[in-house]
Amino acid sequence: MITLAEQGVIEQGWLLIEEGRIIELGSPMEMIEPDRADESIEIVDLSDYCLLPGLIDCHTHLSIIPGEGDQLGQMRLPGQINILRSIPNLYQDLAAGVTTMRVMGEEHYIDLDLKKAIKQGLIAGPRLLTSGIGIVATNGHGAALTVCDGVEAIRKQIRRNFARGGDLVKIFATGGVSSPASTLEHPGYSREEIRTAVEEAERVGSYVAAHAHGGKGMDYCIDEGVRTLEHAALVSEQQVERIMEKDLWIIGTFSILFHPEGIEKTDLKTESIREKVMRAREFIRENFSRVLKKGFNLALGTDSMHGQLAWEAEFVNELGLSNQQAIRAITSDAARACRIEEDLGTLEKGKLADLLAVEGDPLEDLASLRRVKAVFKEGERMI
Repeated sequence: MITLAEQGVIEQGWLLIEEGRIIELGSPMEMIEPDRADESIEIVDLSDYCLLPGLIDCHTHLSIIPGEGDQLGQMRLPGQINILRSIPNLYQDLAAGVTTMRVMGEEHYIDLDLKKAIKQGLIAGPRLLTSGIGIVATNGHGAALTVCDGVEAIRKQIRRNFARGGDLVKIFATGGVSSPASTLEHPGYSREEIRTAVEEAERVGSYVAAHAHGGKGMDYCIDEGVRTLEHAALVSEQQVERIMEKDLWIIGTFSILFHPEGIEKTDLKTESIREKVMRAREFIRENFSRVLKKGFNLALGTDSMHGQLAWEAEFVNELGLSNQQAIRAITSDAARACRIEEDLGTLEKGKLADLLAVEGDPLEDLASLRRVKAVFKEGERMI
């Protein structure tokens, strides 16, 4: 059992779960023998497998399937249709061991509706941390149906999102790969507009996550204290130094750029998109291998590549992270990035009983993360 906590690896470890939380854990010599007369105690034997915390996808969308192309067109579909399209995506992520996902913007507030449906047990899926409708400028990357221009429009939309039950703010600070007209460095918003988003989030005890690849848009986000910087494909060494000084986070999302089922499956046919993809791929391979050595805060997300979070861990492993560091980027470090570390990310007494069982030892072979045999969320077996 890989706890990713003070107890480290526990050989032939055991967990005692009550009301969705871990109340005891240890090794066989410390095992608590349950009262056999108490039929309410269910014994689950997973001794043939390796246990570790449930995975946390720090950046995804529910209704998007990148390999289908035209991601903004997918988001513009009617809300009822996108809810139905999201349900198999949720199950695919759950089956891959993901028990928590941070949703980075959906139209029609479908992320908030699906969060309620999962909580009520109407559908099966990971726990959702939601941002509601993304904050994006009229001429910005990510503009689907709803746009916000100017400080007051941004302020109003953020307040709407929180009123509906959003957990955080998602803002698009630079252009993106999959929108033909945008660039990866130029800011979609002014410094003042980004500052407004941070102020509105902090006022209610939340934070901002920004789509930010690099350049001036990234600088604005760092200067104004945006907590998590999503993608960061073109982040510079100087920006990394400032990110570390401010204790901010980079959320890597690599499968959408590199996996054959990602952007390249369809959108690569558009020349302007192809140029950006190839440029980003080249820069990431060289740059991230270098800057990872600095030890900045890093967590990972799939950016809608449903079921591919283990692939993300394997990718950063190839770039230079150890197996344990890669695992932490989708468990304990991911929990810290999302501010949920008090409840999730490690196997410890008092934490929620989110865990998965895999065949093999991920500390020796990260591909083990793809061999999921069981998934539990708050002690309930989901897979």
